[in-house]
Amino acid sequence: MADGSRIRVSIIQESSYGVTPGTPTMLVLPVTGSGLADRLGYVQSNVINPDRNVDDLVRLSKAAGGTIPLELRYSPSGEGLSNALLALLSASAYTASTSEASCTIAGGTKEVTKSGFDFVADGFAVGDVVKVSGSSVTAENGYYRITALATGVMTLDKPTNFTNGGSSVTVSRGARAVNGTSTPSFTIEVAHLDLEKAQIYTGCVINTMDLNLAIGQLATVTLGIEAQSSTRQDTFVGSSGIFISGATYTAAATHPTLDPIGVQEIRVGGADYAAQSLTLNLTNNARPREQIGSLGPVSMARGFFGATGSVTAYLADWTDHNAFAGNTPTDLWFAAIDANGRGWSMSLPQVKFSDVNSPVQGNNTDVFKNVSVTAYKDPTEACTVRLQRWD
Repeated sequence: MADGSRIRVSIIQESSYGVTPGTPTMLVLPVTGSGLADRLGYVQSNVINPDRNVDDLVRLSKAAGGTIPLELRYSPSGEGLSNALLALLSASAYTASTSEASCTIAGGTKEVTKSGFDFVADGFAVGDVVKVSGSSVTAENGYYRITALATGVMTLDKPTNFTNGGSSVTVSRGARAVNGTSTPSFTIEVAHLDLEKAQIYTGCVINTMDLNLAIGQLATVTLGIEAQSSTRQDTFVGSSGIFISGATYTAAATHPTLDPIGVQEIRVGGADYAAQSLTLNLTNNARPREQIGSLGPVSMARGFFGATGSVTAYLADWTDHNAFAGNTPTDLWFAAIDANGRGWSMSLPQVKFSDVNSPVQGNNTDVFKNVSVTAYKDPTEACTVRLQRWD
């Protein structure tokens, strides 16, 4: 009998759709379960039999897919979770992080300056989340989003102006990726180590992601997978624990699972949110492509990239209600960082509120606003989602 505590889920990116690379380096994912399974399509024969029995049940399609739930934690470049998030965005690579020391806070403004310096040439861009550190006033340090860049001047979405004018600071940007048009696919192995058996899924596309941050819960992501097919392996291949010939398995580095206490910022339209929960739902609208003479998908198409989200926060004013009623676009971003200063930030630079409500539950209850957002392409940043990894 299989034990759920003995599974290992690992991935490797394919060079050709549906083909597992030779001697792969499998990257182990920090999963909390696995919902992958085969999907078969049957049609019942309609031949009329005098005895009223069904003549045949015909298999017409074969595919695979399901979900992989994981805990969200920092994952260096080249690890399974980092690669999965990159593939979710259909991005080809991260743009390396950058940092600039000896910058100056301009008191009475939301600007960080460095005389004559070209922030753009150094890899900063409007929309990047940056970390300001080194100010002698602790409250001036933290995470902000760049709203404008000019030679020697970086304007941030700080809710209030800087006060410690003249303070020398360092401005850093985490490695960056935005949603794009790459078409990566993976082989995913779900190994039951106690049974010495594994199911190997090929032609896997990461179609969806549901991210959840909430008070009293660990940060989680659930990946939705569309796959071409699967095979089953009944014995180890060569050494113990190996199910694909020549495979090696690289465990994820040990880092703390992110939690709501580590969320440095949740900001909408430049304003801090006293939030209770945040969810994001991303989709590639992937669909299998089939053709006559082939059993299962021959490729996987991607439709438009969609992003929606919701935030539950304490009601303090009518800002969001007014934006909803006025059809006013805004932005949403958050930074979740662990105790070692590592983690992720994600930004939806152009959103509209699709619903805002603030029901009153009764006596002795706080009143919360429930805000739903739908993201679309930002005209300046030319993307829908911006992901940054903080090393």
